[in-house]
Amino acid sequence: MIIRNGNVFFKGKFEKSDIEIENDKIIKIGKNLKGSSSFDASNMLVVPGLIDPHVHLREPGVDYKEDFTTGTQAAVAGGFTTVMDMPNNPIPTTTIQRLNEKKALARRKAVCNVLFHFGATDNNFDEVMKARPLSMKVYLGKTTGELYLRNPTSLEKHFQYYDGHFVFHADISEGTEEQQLEATNKNLEDIGKFSNRYKRKSHIAHASSGKMIEFSKSMGLTVEVPPHYLFLSEKDAKKLKHLGTVYPPLRSEKLRKSLWSRLSRADCIATDHAPHTLEDKEKGAHGFPGLETSLALMLSAYHSKKLKLEWIIERMSEKPAEIFGLADIGRITEGYSADITILDLKKEWKVKGEEQYTKCKWSPFEGKKLKGKVKSVFYNGNLIFDDYEFKL
Repeated sequence: MIIRNGNVFFKGKFEKSDIEIENDKIIKIGKNLKGSSSFDASNMLVVPGLIDPHVHLREPGVDYKEDFTTGTQAAVAGGFTTVMDMPNNPIPTTTIQRLNEKKALARRKAVCNVLFHFGATDNNFDEVMKARPLSMKVYLGKTTGELYLRNPTSLEKHFQYYDGHFVFHADISEGTEEQQLEATNKNLEDIGKFSNRYKRKSHIAHASSGKMIEFSKSMGLTVEVPPHYLFLSEKDAKKLKHLGTVYPPLRSEKLRKSLWSRLSRADCIATDHAPHTLEDKEKGAHGFPGLETSLALMLSAYHSKKLKLEWIIERMSEKPAEIFGLADIGRITEGYSADITILDLKKEWKVKGEEQYTKCKWSPFEGKKLKGKVKSVFYNGNLIFDDYEFKL
């Protein structure tokens, strides 16, 4: 298979090239390549399959909100070919048995690559050593579910036991905005101190202010930003009412602007896709779906000349792969997996929750006009999404 005539993101820049795929690998990138079959990507951007390091696919436990099929369909429709699932299900991923159960479900139901963060508790150190997970999520504040550390000595103990990649929910969501930020900064100080002491790689989830980015980077930590903190603030939360609740909460307009001012220092963009049904939102559930709007929202920043296109693609593909040490994905490079997203940069569309693949069927960006949409997706060398719909 030859993907022809596309504007290919290769070695940090866009250039018109062809891509040759054999089985599930990229084997050549160049001009006028010859093959037995071809895909015409004229006037399209050809980028690596995107990687989202922060999603909640809800299965097992609350699969009426989302499951591995609907969640990964939403991912592919948004341009992602790899997602990393969080452990805070009602049945949390805190033992090797539960991790293996999740992996088995995903193998059977997912339409793209799903990786898993393991959950830290106050007493599952032996399970961590048995599982040897790719990464471990540590909750230092309350969020959806009950998976957070309560014993103040547990944090350092996990740093002693586990030498892989850490991901932290450092945010405290109680009190005033100023109190929340102060408590969050204290958590960041502890993370930075232990990361340096034990020489561990630590990643900070869902930064919601410019200071949080700066503080994290000053301690050698990597940090992600979800688009909803860039494009929504507390005034939008008031308009959205019960639909506007999320952990951490949407910030003041001042903090939203501060996030933009420090965004260039962020390591990656992550959706924190956290779907809930409308009924659950009415009952107080916190979280937004985001897989199908994330890329297009970031492209709106490109169209308004706030961000360079190359920066967006790097932060949604290559950089997440680097942070978590993911081999053979995140770049269009010879020898890498043929996970490729074909993007129509000029396609205009309106967000309609009822048309999305996510099971929850709503969006905090309902009715928003966006420009730029995923036209086609190759996963493991197979064309699974084309002309804006699935070909499974």
